[in-house]
Amino acid sequence: MDIDDIRNRAQGVAKGGVTAEELEFARAILLKRRGDVGSALYIVGLCGSVSDAALIESYLHGPERDVQGETALTALCRYLRLIDRFRSLIRELIMSPTDIGWSNSRMAAIHLAPIYLNGFRDDELGCQLVAIFCDPDDPEQLSARAALIEILALRSELRDPFGLHVENGDMDAGYIIKLARQRFGCGRNVQ
Repeated sequence: MDIDDIRNRAQGVAKGGVTAEELEFARAILLKRRGDVGSALYIVGLCGSVSDAALIESYLHGPERDVQGETALTALCRYLRLIDRFRSLIRELIMSPTDIGWSNSRMAAIHLAPIYLNGFRDDELGCQLVAIFCDPDDPEQLSARAALIEILALRSELRDPFGLHVENGDMDAGYIIKLARQRFGCGRNVQ
């Protein structure tokens, strides 16, 4: 079986669905921990079920976490929609000044912040995203920018919604920061 073709169909970039046999093939890769694990994580996350969570979660704790942790967390929270199960981990990763547990863990969590905050209030975390965005020395500044734009649904209102020209100064930064501070009550005592 061609794992790349299966992944493309799972992601919807190629025509066709994923068969039960192909899903089992991807699960077997994850169980054996050999082969194209990254593609298998996408396939099982997108086409699997909640019963696959433990298998995917093992990639957050095992020796492969530096390579596969970001994809595993995304598969669990975005694809399997298990955000409630991983809410405390995502919060811990975003509130930390550095990666915890694996490479790019903080960035992965920041990218999941819009899902984290969908129907859930955490003003302290929102203000942390603003602080990250306002810190030019924070390596996750652009990730925080993207997350805030999605959380605040600002894409259609910005001159540079994707941040393609921020190296010359972010012409939308002030507007994003103002609205984010209002939304999360930054500067006031937040709960």
